[in-house]
Amino acid sequence: MVELYTRLIINKRRTIDSVPAGMKSEVVERLKALGFDTNGDPLGE
Repeated sequence: MVELYTRLIINKRRTIDSVPAGMKSEVVERLKALGFDTNGDPLGE
């Protein structure tokens, strides 16, 4: 489910606020690992 929410955020179909509280920190960490912020936008270099 973490991967699903991560992809939905990157593709602008969900926001971090729509992620269940129990998974939110894992999704944030996965986004960071992939180089994205919590809005699904690429992190600046």
